[in-house]
Amino acid sequence: MYETFIDLDELIIRCRDKQAKKFIQEAVACYRAGAFRSCIVATWNAVVFDFLHKLRELELLENGEASNLLKQFEKISSESKVRELWQFESDIPKWALEKFELISPVEQADVKRLFEDRSRCAHPSMTSLEEPFEATAELARYHLRSAVMHLLQRPPVQGRSALNQIWQAIKSEYFPKDTEGAVSSLHKGPLARARFSLIKDIVIGLTKSLLNEEIPEDERERQFSALNAVSKMYYKETGEILNAQLSNIILRIVDTSWDKVIIYLDNVTAWESISEPCQIKARTFIERLNIYEEKSSYINKLSIEKINILVKASRIDFLTDAVISKLQIPFKDLLSLKKLCQNKQFNEKIVNPILKTFVPQASFNELITILTDENESLNEEMEFYLKEKIKETSVKRIFSVIQRTQNDKINHLIENFFKEKISTASLDELILIREYFMDELEDQDKEVLELNNIIDISVNRLIKECSFEQIDKLWEIKSNYPDLLIDEHINFLLETNVSNIVDQFMKSGSFASAKSNAYLISKVVDFLKPVHWNYILEAFCTNNQIYDSYGCPDIFISLFNQSIEITGTVQPYWFSFREKLNGLNGVDINRLKQVIDSYQARE
Repeated sequence: MYETFIDLDELIIRCRDKQAKKFIQEAVACYRAGAFRSCIVATWNAVVFDFLHKLRELELLENGEASNLLKQFEKISSESKVRELWQFESDIPKWALEKFELISPVEQADVKRLFEDRSRCAHPSMTSLEEPFEATAELARYHLRSAVMHLLQRPPVQGRSALNQIWQAIKSEYFPKDTEGAVSSLHKGPLARARFSLIKDIVIGLTKSLLNEEIPEDERERQFSALNAVSKMYYKETGEILNAQLSNIILRIVDTSWDKVIIYLDNVTAWESISEPCQIKARTFIERLNIYEEKSSYINKLSIEKINILVKASRIDFLTDAVISKLQIPFKDLLSLKKLCQNKQFNEKIVNPILKTFVPQASFNELITILTDENESLNEEMEFYLKEKIKETSVKRIFSVIQRTQNDKINHLIENFFKEKISTASLDELILIREYFMDELEDQDKEVLELNNIIDISVNRLIKECSFEQIDKLWEIKSNYPDLLIDEHINFLLETNVSNIVDQFMKSGSFASAKSNAYLISKVVDFLKPVHWNYILEAFCTNNQIYDSYGCPDIFISLFNQSIEITGTVQPYWFSFREKLNGLNGVDINRLKQVIDSYQARE
């Protein structure tokens, strides 16, 4: 670990043990007063008390070596054995390295030098009287820094035992899976003020495990959180380690584990670059990735596991183009992928731009599928093509889409086009919509009900534009949809077409048309004049398609009764008609004769 110039007050703050911190405070005070020999002596005293404090902490962790050393120190201290105490102190650098791995060999050399200089400062007899030992400010400050950085700031566990303790913590089911929680957990253990070697062992160990080992997903999540926590605690060091070694580790990965490489590169934020050979292998892996489930079926089904790999790869800059190239798949599969993958960033960055290339050739249904995304704004190009497709799509289909689409923005867009479409729709098409959706209208939202009102307005407008030749259709509409404003227009058509109705009846060319035309006569009976009656009754007696038509005589019985109700008496043209009926026979004709005769008898 490399650090810049450290302020003396910060060195004091970094000390863990209260007793050791007091001696460091004393050493700093001596340094500032120019008493550099005293500074070095106080610094060594701080090292001794810090070492004893660490032994007590290790004893609580049931470390036998620590317990034995504490007992040894307490014994010789209580017996005031000066020589043994001096020997105990002189062995601290050796024990710190060999027994407890608290320091590295390089750091041990610094601690030994501190002890030697402390002896020179505290015992003048150990130096030449002609050339007494001179402690300089630089030497005093060097020892101050070395003592704090190598020992006083660190927890009692380092080296192999620290590494084992960290791994055990990560393997625990209760280790946090989030980075912040992992940071809090690791800050309380050996990784607090850790040596560079320990950081490296953890970073490389976790990296190799995540890239090579088949471990449960739960444990994998804990390892990722731990690695990102170390990266957050020691970002510079972690970046240095990964940028130096990650590429070599990846190049040794077997082909079947390359999905782990993609997952690793996406989850770990500390690495800045990997080598070109690694990038080439990663791109090749994406190019050869089979994103469909391998089943013996003619139906291609996307694999959610492989799609998740693509999602992660898309967040790695040098793999983005490879992901886009991989997703040049059929349109229907692309739509399935978008529905399958709920990752907003992936859809916006990768899937939607590819989908837009399909827009010019997409059908109405496909366009709706593309656009019904609450988080996607519609661009002008899509609006243009959607409007063009709406022109080719039935009103019924558009109305159905509006009913089921939950996206307000898209519905609003479609509704605007839909209103234009309604203005050019035929009466048959609009009636069909009403027939199809009428039963569901009670459950529709305000917008759909508003559209239905627009449809009704258009229907009524088209009804008013119907000619007399479409009157049969109007009656059919009226029977099915009594709510429509249709009676007034039917009456208008009948009243203004009496002569046409009479003429059409007179020219009846079949039994069926005769009956239908006779029915029309019954609808305009209020508007018939004597001249019309004469034509109608004459045609009945002379056109065999009329008098032989099944049903016509019964309609004329009704006409006769209606005529009497209107005028209050039997009109003369009915007497003339009765005489002509004598030349005709048949059950229905005879019944008509009887009805007319019964009224004549009364009069």
